[in-house]
Amino acid sequence: MKEIILLVIAAGLILFVTTCDTVENETDKPNFKGKVVYVTYYDDSPKTDLTIMDIDGTNRKVIDTSEKFYISEPSWSKDGRKILYTIALNLLLINSDGTGRLYVDPPRRANTPKFSPNDKFIVYNVEDIAPSRAILYNISDRKEKLLVQTSESCDFGPIPWTSNNQKVLLNAQLERNGNYGLYFVDINSGGIDTIITSPQRLFNRPLLSKDETEIIYSTIFWGASSGYGDLHRLNIKTKEIVKLSHSIINIKTLFPKYWTKDKRYLLFVVDNDDEKRFTCDLLYHDFLTGKTDYLLKNISYDIDIWLEE
Repeated sequence: MKEIILLVIAAGLILFVTTCDTVENETDKPNFKGKVVYVTYYDDSPKTDLTIMDIDGTNRKVIDTSEKFYISEPSWSKDGRKILYTIALNLLLINSDGTGRLYVDPPRRANTPKFSPNDKFIVYNVEDIAPSRAILYNISDRKEKLLVQTSESCDFGPIPWTSNNQKVLLNAQLERNGNYGLYFVDINSGGIDTIITSPQRLFNRPLLSKDETEIIYSTIFWGASSGYGDLHRLNIKTKEIVKLSHSIINIKTLFPKYWTKDKRYLLFVVDNDDEKRFTCDLLYHDFLTGKTDYLLKNISYDIDIWLEE
C-alpha cells in the first residue's frame, strides 16, 4: 500500500514540474486573453519555426518553417489576424491560420517591421547598405518611401505607431558620431520631433503607451560585459524618467513587449540562463501592486504579443 501511495505522489510531482515549464503560479495571475507569436529555434540545425499559441501556453501551432535561414522579427497586425516576419531579413506576410504566405515586394533586408493600426502601411529598418534607413511601405500600391536616413541603431519598438496612423516612434542615431535618441517621425511630411537624446545607446526597443504619453525602453547594450540592461519609464511631456524596480531580484532584463491599455501591466522578456539558444522567459509587472511574476518560461526572445483589450 505504501508503494502505491508513493507512486501517486511521485506522479503528481512530475505533472507539476512539467506544467510549470511553461506557466507557473496560476493562482492570482492576471486573466490575460490573447496570443503570442514567436520563433522556435533548434540547437542542432538552422531550422526555425514560426509558432503561435494562446498566452496561457495552450493551442500551440507552427504556421511556417524555414529549413536553412532564420525566421525572425514576428509582429502582429492590430486585429490579430496577420503576422509580419522576416526570413534572412526578407519581409514576409502570413495569416494567423498559416494561409496566404507571401513575400512583400520588393524584398528588403528588413528589421523590426510593424503594421500601421489601419493595416495600410508597414514601417521597417533597412540595413543592407550603410547608412541604415527607416522605410515606409504602402501595402496597396507596393511603393516604399524613405522616412529618414540614419547613421546606426535604427529600430522600431513593439508598438511604434500613433493611433491616427500619422507618426511612428523611432530609436536611432540620426547623424554620424551624433547622439542617440527617440523621435516621432511624421509619415507624410517627414518631420521629426525629438523626444530625448543621449550620447549613450540607451533607448532600445521603445514601447509607446496606448495613450501616447509615455514610453518604456530598455538600456540593454549587447557590447557591454553584462549584456543586460534595465527598463525605464519616460514621460514624453515632462521628460521625467523612472527606473522600473521588480519584486523578483537579479533578473536579466532584455526588452519590453506589451503595455496594457490601462497601463497597469507591462509584459517583458528576461534571459533565463537556459543552455538552449535564444530562449527567455516572459514576465509581467503590475504597476498597481508592484508584483512581478512569470507568464511563460523557455520561450524565444523573438516574440510578439496580441491581447484582447
